[in-house]
Amino acid sequence: MAVETVVFDLGGTLIEYAGTYATWPELETPGFLAAYGVLGQNGRSLPPFEQFCQAGFNHLPRMWRAATRREANLQVHGLLAAAWAELGINHFSDDDLLAAALAYGEAIQQQAFVIEGAVAAVTAVKAAGYKVGLVSNTMFPGTMHQADMARFGLLDHFDATVFSADVNKWKPNADPFLHVLEELGVGAETAVYVGDDPASDMVGGRAAGMRTIYFPSSPRFHLPDGLQPDGQISSLAELLPLLASW
Repeated sequence: MAVETVVFDLGGTLIEYAGTYATWPELETPGFLAAYGVLGQNGRSLPPFEQFCQAGFNHLPRMWRAATRREANLQVHGLLAAAWAELGINHFSDDDLLAAALAYGEAIQQQAFVIEGAVAAVTAVKAAGYKVGLVSNTMFPGTMHQADMARFGLLDHFDATVFSADVNKWKPNADPFLHVLEELGVGAETAVYVGDDPASDMVGGRAAGMRTIYFPSSPRFHLPDGLQPDGQISSLAELLPLLASW
């Protein structure tokens, strides 16, 4: 069946959030630093930043795995609470943690940049008549990412967007993909998913019954043996010609 719908990943596919950091979770360092600054205001005494940041790194991979296993949702303020609890600090209010989470998100936004060819590719896909959707694994509110998409000129081309922390549906499970397909009003057999992380994007898209296109935008991810996407591109400029060839 012909492809009628193109669904994109966000981070690493359309917008790069890693800044100068080559590995995860280290790329989250500016966020932890901003949150630490907010919570250290008004004369509050805190342990050294390095201890707080390391506590965050201790919890982030575990909490991310729990989210992808459907065991618990992951949101930034919850991560911050877990990090402080490890250090024996439990007196911050919900408002404190939410303010710190906002600062965390803003710091990550500041290091973001649009990936080469992203705006042109999404614009061309939309102009060619495809429905356009997005599924993003993220612990941030979707409004934050939508703001980034808007400032880079991407948002207006999307018919539906799904952000994992908003709906507690995480790749590589099929449910976030099925969620966006329902919002778009299309069947999986007509849709293709484009992403940079095979274990999340290729596995999840296929689990939902979609075709998949692998875009290795950085050396962070590699295609494992035995996992074969339906297509692969080395730049986003190759996306529309590949779709047309199908």
